[in-house]
Formats: sequence, structure tokens, C-alpha cells
Amino acid sequence: MSPLSLISGGPPLRPPATAATAAPAAPEHRGGGPPNSPLNKNALALSGSGPPALTVIFCNYCGQQGNFRCNSCKKIPYCSVVCQKEDWKAHKHLGNSESSKKVYLKDLQIPKFVEGADVQASVLEFYSPGRFFLMFQSPEILKALTDMSTELQGTNRSPSVSNYVPCVGEVCAAQFSLDLKWYRGLIQTLTHDQKMAKVLYIDFGNEEDVPVDRIRPLAANIKPLSPCAMECCIAGVVPVGDKWSSECCTTVREMIVGKIVTACLVKTQEHGQSFAVDILLPIDAMTNASLENFRRLADGKDDNSWAQPPEPLRQAVGDRLSVVVIHFQSPTDFIVQKVENAKLIQDLQLKLREHCSQVAAPKNFRPAPGTVCCAQFTEDKQWYRATVLAYSSEERVCVGYIDFGNSEDVDLSHLCPISAALLELPMQAIPCGLAGVQPIGENWSEECVVALRLLVSNRILHVEILGEHNRKLLVSMVDETSDPQANMAEVLISAGYAAAAAVGTKSDSPAEAAAPAASVQPQGGSPPVSEPLVWRSAELPSDGQTVALQTTVVENPGEFYCHIDSPAAQQQLTELDSELKLHCEADATSLVPKVGDPCCALHPGEGRWCRGMVRKVSEDCVTVYFVDGGQTIDVKMSNVRSITVELLKLPFQAIRCWLAGVEPLESEWSSESLLFFLTLVDGQQLSARVLSVTEQGCGVELESKGQNVAAALISEQLARVPGELAKEKHVTTGQPGKDGEKEPRTEDASKKPSAEQLTAVSSDEPFFPVDWKAVELPLNSIFKPGVAAAINPSLFYVLSPIQVDGEKVKELMEHLAAYCSKHQTASSAAVKSRPAPGAACCAQFSADNTWYRAVVLEVGDAEAKVIYADYGNMETVPFSRILPIPLRLLQLPFQITRCTLLGMERFPAVWPEDVTKMFQRALSDGVFATVLSFDGSANVLSLTLPTESGGVQIASMIFDALHPQNKANAHPPANPKSDQTGSGTPDRAAAAPDGAPLGAIPKVRITDHQTPCCCPSLKTQMDRLEQLMQLQLSLIKQIVAQAK
Repeated sequence: MSPLSLISGGPPLRPPATAATAAPAAPEHRGGGPPNSPLNKNALALSGSGPPALTVIFCNYCGQQGNFRCNSCKKIPYCSVVCQKEDWKAHKHLGNSESSKKVYLKDLQIPKFVEGADVQASVLEFYSPGRFFLMFQSPEILKALTDMSTELQGTNRSPSVSNYVPCVGEVCAAQFSLDLKWYRGLIQTLTHDQKMAKVLYIDFGNEEDVPVDRIRPLAANIKPLSPCAMECCIAGVVPVGDKWSSECCTTVREMIVGKIVTACLVKTQEHGQSFAVDILLPIDAMTNASLENFRRLADGKDDNSWAQPPEPLRQAVGDRLSVVVIHFQSPTDFIVQKVENAKLIQDLQLKLREHCSQVAAPKNFRPAPGTVCCAQFTEDKQWYRATVLAYSSEERVCVGYIDFGNSEDVDLSHLCPISAALLELPMQAIPCGLAGVQPIGENWSEECVVALRLLVSNRILHVEILGEHNRKLLVSMVDETSDPQANMAEVLISAGYAAAAAVGTKSDSPAEAAAPAASVQPQGGSPPVSEPLVWRSAELPSDGQTVALQTTVVENPGEFYCHIDSPAAQQQLTELDSELKLHCEADATSLVPKVGDPCCALHPGEGRWCRGMVRKVSEDCVTVYFVDGGQTIDVKMSNVRSITVELLKLPFQAIRCWLAGVEPLESEWSSESLLFFLTLVDGQQLSARVLSVTEQGCGVELESKGQNVAAALISEQLARVPGELAKEKHVTTGQPGKDGEKEPRTEDASKKPSAEQLTAVSSDEPFFPVDWKAVELPLNSIFKPGVAAAINPSLFYVLSPIQVDGEKVKELMEHLAAYCSKHQTASSAAVKSRPAPGAACCAQFSADNTWYRAVVLEVGDAEAKVIYADYGNMETVPFSRILPIPLRLLQLPFQITRCTLLGMERFPAVWPEDVTKMFQRALSDGVFATVLSFDGSANVLSLTLPTESGGVQIASMIFDALHPQNKANAHPPANPKSDQTGSGTPDRAAAAPDGAPLGAIPKVRITDHQTPCCCPSLKTQMDRLEQLMQLQLSLIKQIVAQAK
């Protein structure tokens, strides 16, 4: 029915059944009209006298008095044909709402998904492993959801003239209580009085009780799309008791809710509206939960630690094999077995069956993750060799069958210890990927996966190994039984399922790369290499950041070796150990070492292969410096091997350090000093900050358990402040007084040194300090920061809202000009001792040739990028325009202050470039900051995008981007605005008269927000706890926002 029918033969407008006395017209309202409520219904009754209450009816579109009703529904009032015509698009779907057809789940479209296919999905709502809701990551689904939401809001904007009572099982439009928007909802239950209904929002998975007056029938214009939130359960598992335990639900919820996961559709249930799925958990979440489940009951149990996985089958590039595919995920991820090994596998299965039938059921067997045992497969009840992957609960274990490539979750009672004889046969499952193809889009399509699975299943195929990548063979695959012979890569490309890709013929595996070289190695010579060996050492951040360290070798406080203590670094070292073992066991040829060359060497004390540098060569042994541990040990010549380029990609992990701010009491460190130093640092996680960097290593400030290590040595009279004896000869030392003049003071050699004294630099001695005092921002204050420079989430600079007196800045500039004028002639010294990133300095601004205080951001070969510390603008200047700065010129705080993002405990030592750029883009959009704490070096901030940009926590975005599973879900912020502070141009400086930035600082009060604390250690712990709580709250808010 068209609105035009009002004029030509359609339902005419007619007066209301009850006449209303005219009342003053309501204020004009356009664009949809207010709810049709009788605003003046009891206007006269309120006065206590007068005629009966008057009723005024308002037009449903414009809000003026309306004396006509729609002849179709006999209810909605209008003032004219024009208003009814304008409102017809929204009202026509409600005109016959009383007689509209009810919609049930069976009336909606059935989602079409291929069983066995892997899909990317976000976990919207989790109730238990038996009931949770996923939304598959698809642009089509997101667009359909957006369009449907628009239709629902437009259709239901008109007020309801009567309550609609829905039926249980009906799909209706329900108004969500938090945002009062309309969504599709499934009526699950109704109260006896039919005033409240329990509603499941089928596109989001959440539930709530909704009053019936906020429920309406689903209009005919709403497309019957399948629910966007798919109800799922974990396939193949049931609760131990009658229901899922709260511990189980909490553990799984923490691992998957709010994350993007890979789900494999195992089975479709309940008329296509529910699915049983397998979920590939994020590796870090799975590992943490697994280790906790294993350790909880591991005391006194057999952890099976001796049973390590057998070696994989060795294949070389160019080998041709006859294989069968035993496990298929995608064209680039499948498992094969060699046909020629069928008899070996059959014999192995017979031995496993015999072994397990003779071994008594173990009561104390609790194999550790990573070890191998016998596991009983659920489907055929047969025993197979399996690796323990994870503990899904205290009594259930996820195992991977090493000869077949599949995995499952089994009860702990279905595991049995294995014998050494059963581990002699190499693993028979060979991971492979099809060479020469790549998906058309980001991922392989379901049609492609299904088509190739049909082509390769249950048949003997011939493969040729063309390369290796990530421990997976890249192969060409041909079915010679078909007529004509089918090359699988060519079939996929010709069918439009795949695109051609370059085929790499070089192995990426260190062991595989070493084997061909050994086969052509001249006797007594070194293996030929195709490219030069290049290596580098790990570096500590020298921009004032605090980093966690652990010592590996301690000579004395003046020389010790350490490595970065983080889960990522530990994981890299573990993977390196495995690769070194594979490489050195595959290539048993001894190396003829040369001094200064890298090598692989068997560590005499630890019995494992490590990376090293040859320091000295004698007749039958080699002196090797182990570059990842810091030890220098003599190794037998036969225990030294060549090394490959791949094994040198990870930087050498051992970092040589010395404790800054102290020196021995005599010419050498005493044994008492060494023992006390060891008690503070050995086996402890240390908090370190780099104060100086040279070719010999790093001078660091250390804290152990909240205690400054240098201060502890000095207080125990086991060390002294550098130059302390020299200072005792002078009665006075220069210190800036109130008027900038030096005041005499008496030096007390027995006094405990302060933190400033530990730098061991007098106020007149210029240098490049990286530990300059940052302004401490007011705690819990919320402000919109002016970001001057963003290095990465661990370090960025903002303009302090606490500004200093302009007169003091002017006085400082006079002293700065005098100092730089005096020392500019000796500026070559600045070139010889270049500043580190994060160091304070004096820099000469190119626009006016005036010297200003600055902080170094980046250091090049002949120039450095600096930020002017009192103005926030940046530029790149040559080293000839940079001078060291004395401490007396740092007494006045900078107008920029160091900041770090919430969650620094989980930050990596080295930031990926894409994550850094994402962070910088997010800051350029304008963010809101909350000051959470001050860690002694930087302000810890919580940053949030504005509401129009999503209101997302920046920390959550960063952690999602760092996680491999979440990269595909990262939502980059909008394009940077062009008027942000810190764009690289001297904006504030340009605003000053005559090109000088002095006028940019207004005269404002100085407020000291530092609060003395009698227990710094407790304060630090409380600050960290508060940061964790803030992070948890922000993540909870994000999950709730996603659920809505």
C-alpha cells in the first residue's frame, strides 16, 4: 500500500472516535515526532477545579495537534495527508501489526557451513563449554548486521499503541536496557502475568529480562537472516558431573572470551542452528592454564621427564616419495605418511598394544607437557604414541599423536608410560604444505578446502620436496592414478581456488641446511656457505626505560653478564636450543675453528649445544665464549661444530654490564663485596635502567626486591661513590643556591649517598644524563595530553600541564646561553662521546641559532633527532649543534615529561614496527589520559580513544596487536590529524617573537605533587597492583562493549 492511496481510493483519514477540545499547540517538532503521549491529559485536574481532563492528540510525524487517524490501523494520529505520506515508510510495516505473521527460529535462514572447515570467529558470550556464542569473522555478516540494525531502529521508532504479548519461541524486536536500541530477540520464557520475558539477543548471544511493553513483533521488512551469534559447544567433551564446574567455566572463559579464535566445525546440531566445534586456543593462554593444571597435583608424581619426543623423519630437498594424506587442514597444512613405512607403523602398533596390556594401570603417572607416552585413542580404543600438549583440567590431557598428526583431549587414566624401545622409531607424521600456491584472499576458502580434501583422501600420491618453511616440507603433489595425471597445485589454480606463488627451493631448517653442506665438505675443511655469517648482540634500551634482567655470570659488581628476563626471550632461547640440537646432531663433522668466528659448541657443564665465539685455539681444545650465557670455557676440539646463518638470526643474548655509581674501596673488589653482591642479584629478577653505554657494555642502575643495589653496597661499606676520596679533600663543593650562586657546604664522607649522588657527577661537570628527573603528574587526573613525541608504548613524551614560571625559564636561558657560548668551541667532545637516545643535552635550534634544553630521540652517524624539552617541537641537528648539559641546568623541570603506557610488565623488549606505528597513529587521533602512578622514571598512563573513535583502551589494542591470533582483528585508528603537537615542526617556537620560543611559556604557579613515602617498596607494589586492576577493568569493559 502506498501513501498516495490516501488521496486516490486508499484508506482515508478520519477524525478520532473521541473528540478532543482544542488546546494550545505543542512546540513544533520535525524528524519523527515525539512519543504519542497526551501531554496535557490532566492539565486542569492538577489545579483541583475545573472541567474534566482534556485529551490532546498529537501528530505522529510533526508533533502538532492531529485530529485524524490512519484508516488502516485505526490508531496512529496525523494532522494532515502530508505528514502521513512522510511517515508512511516507517508506519506501513506496523499498520497491520496485530495480524502480522509471527516469526520463529525455524523461519530464519539456516547458516551454511562446511563441517571440518576452519573459520575465524570472535567469542561473544560464554556460559559454559556446552553453551557459548561465536560470531564468524566475515565482512558480509558485519554488513548484514549493520543494515538490519538500521532497519530495526527505523521500523520501531513509532510509539506502540498497545502492548504486544509475544509467544515463547518467537523471534521479536526487543529494546535492550542499556542503550534502548532495538535488536532481534528470542523469547525464551514469559512470567505468569505476561509482563516480563527472558530474551536471548540472537545476534549477540547475551540474555536479559525485558518488560513486554519493550517487545514488538518482527516487522515484515526485516530480512530472515540466520542469527549472527551462533550457539556452539565444545565437541567431544561432557562435564564430569551433572553440570560444568565454576572452575572449568572460569578457566575457559579467561582463555577465549573477547578473543579471535580458530574454530573447526565438527557437527551441525538442532536444525542447523547450533554447532559442535573444536577451538584452537591462543598458545599463551593455553600454556599458562596447562602448566597450572599440571603443577596443581604434580607433587610426588612420575612426570615422565625422561621420555622426550623421538627425532622426526629426515628428508632432503629433491626427494621423491609415495605418501598417503592422514590429516588434512588446508592446502598449506596437512600431514602425510610414507607408504614404504606402512609395515614399520603396523609393527609399532602391535608392540604398543602388547606393551600397554602388560603395564599395570599407573596411579602416580602424571606426564609433564612435552613428554611422550602411550595414549588410548577415543574412537578405536587402540594405543598410540602421543606427546602431552597441555592439561585442559587437573584430570584431562590434550595429546598429539606423533605418528598421525591429529590430537584430542583424553582422561588422564587413558595414558600409559612408554618404554625406551618404543621411542627408537622416528616420528612417522610428516607435516607438509603444497608448494607454488597461495589463497586468493587472506585465507583458504571453504570450497577450496573441501575440493582438495576430496582429491587427496584415501589414495596414494607422489610428492617431490621443493623446500621447507617453519619445519614443514613444501611439496608438489601428483595423483598418478588419475587420467590425465592431476597436479594438485595446477588443479587449484585452474579452478580459481588458488593463485600461483613462487616456490622456494632452499631449506629454512638449520639441520636440513647443514646436511647438504656436510656431504660435499672437503676432509678437514670448513663447510661451504652461500652467504657470509652475520651476527649481532642484544641491546638494552638506553632511553630511560626500566627492563627486567637476570644474571647468568657474575665476576664482581664491575663485571657481570645478564639477559633480558621475559617470557618471549625465554621462548626464543628454548626454540634455539632445539634448533642447535637438530643441527649439531645432523652434522657430526668437527670444525677447524678460527679465532673470532662464531660456532656451535657443546657446553661442558650443561651438556647441551650452545652458540659461541672462538677466543683461542690450542692443539686439542678451543677457548669458547658462550654468547648466550656469558661463560668463557675450554671445549674439546671434537665438540665444536660449524654454525649456519639461520642460527645467528637471534641476537646474542648475554649482555656485559657493570654496576653504575659505585667503585671498589681498594683497587679491586673484595671477596666480601662479591658475596654480598651475589646475595642481591643471583637468581633474582632485577629491575635495571641503563645509565651509560660503551663498546665494553652497559653501566646499569639495579634494583633487587625494591632495594637499590649500589646504595646497599655503599651502606654496607663494601663500595664507595666514584671520586668520594677526592671530594673529601675539599671542604666545600659547588651547589646552586637560591640565586643561582654556589653555596658552600661541608662534605660528610660517612653520610649515606642519595640517589643523585650515585650518578657520581658534580653539578659543574657536563654530560649526557638519561636519568633526568621527569615531572610527576597528579595521580588519578584525567586530561587530554599534548603528545610531543611517541617512541613506542614503553616511552612517549607529553607536554606537562604543570607549567613553570616564565621568569625562571628566562633566567635559565641566560645561564644556558652563557654555558653554551663558553663550551661551543669544544663541541668536538660531543662528537666523540655521542649521547644515547633518551639523554638530556643542549641543542642549537636551526631557526634562531639559540641554545635550548633538549632530549635526544634518535642517533644517526652524523646527526641526532631531538625534542626541545621546554617547547615540544622536534628537529634533526648535526652533532656540532649538540652539547652535554651540566646538572645545574636540569634543576628546573622540563616542560615535557616521560610517560609509559599501562601494562608495561607485559611489554616486549623490542617493539614490532607495525605495533609502534599503530600506537603513534592512535595518539595522533587525540586520546584521553588517566595518570595511574609514577614508577620513579616515568608516569604510567591509561589511554583511551574518544567516544567517536570507539572509546577503546589503547593498551587493549596494543596487546591484541602483539598476539599473533589477534592481528587480523586489529582496528587501526583513523588517519592522523595534521594539527597535532609534535609533528616535527617547531610550532611553539615559531609562535614566539623574533623566532625565540621564550614567549611560549605563560607565567603560572608551580605545584609540587610529590608525596613523601616512608615505604617505597610497598608503594611500588601497590602501584603495580593498581595498574593490573585498571587493566582488568578496561578489558572487562571492552568485552561488555563487544557483547552489546
